[in-house]
Amino acid sequence: MTYLVDANVLSEVTKAKPEPRVVEWLQANERDLVVDPIIVGEIRFGIHLLPRGRRRERLERWFGEGIARIHCVPWDFETGLRWAQLLADLRAAGLVMPIKDSMIAATALKHGFTVVTRNGRDFDKAGVAIFDPFG
Repeated sequence: MTYLVDANVLSEVTKAKPEPRVVEWLQANERDLVVDPIIVGEIRFGIHLLPRGRRRERLERWFGEGIARIHCVPWDFETGLRWAQLLADLRAAGLVMPIKDSMIAATALKHGFTVVTRNGRDFDKAGVAIFDPFG
């Protein structure tokens, strides 16, 4: 199984006291993890917002040594079409999703990935498989 890991799960390991279950899950499933460009951008954006200093330097190292090594699934033509269908289906049902979440969901739907996130409610409407390693 391949897991599309959300930023809130990946960034857990950067906390002073990360949730041990999340760290263990990430280590146990390292070979099956992927991200998409939206998630990479969310993480990098957060780092860019930090003032220069030790914390930012530490997170830049973490990003370069860890996140940048995870396979990034490209957002391509077919994913764009799957996203359009998802948005149309949601609108027909009277539902909406934030744009970033719907794009991440489209990637998962196109490839059959399970979205790993702490915020399952953000993805429920899309009909993707969800796993919460926080329990």
